[in-house]
Amino acid sequence: MKAAILMLLLLAAVMLMMSLQPRPAQAVECALGEATSLSIGDGVILHSCSWEQTPGVFLRAGPLEMVRHGVLILRLHTDRNGKLQGQFSSWDDAGVLTENGHYVDGLKHGEWLVTDANGERRVEHYRAGVLIAP
Repeated sequence: MKAAILMLLLLAAVMLMMSLQPRPAQAVECALGEATSLSIGDGVILHSCSWEQTPGVFLRAGPLEMVRHGVLILRLHTDRNGKLQGQFSSWDDAGVLTENGHYVDGLKHGEWLVTDANGERRVEHYRAGVLIAP
């Protein structure tokens, strides 16, 4: 029984990773503000949304994506106050998913899939930014 449950969990993790594979770069769609793209060096381009919250105060809100040599390496979202909110995913240069989870009010929350530098994958559980189960 335990082996069957572990197999189902492994299958679910593999399916999740396959759905989150890096894709070719493209401009982000902004619900708030304007799309901006900026080369930040080493073949990395940052795509995000910028809006003027109050006169002279600009914030990055909504989706942010970083691409290196045309391959997506980071995807996140922020709310209108600039706090991390929602889906967060990152990949290494080889396209391996290194981190995937959700933010709530700027804090990690729920289940996170993490791949360490040795390629070991694990699931971590967070509540309001606090690791509650590795």
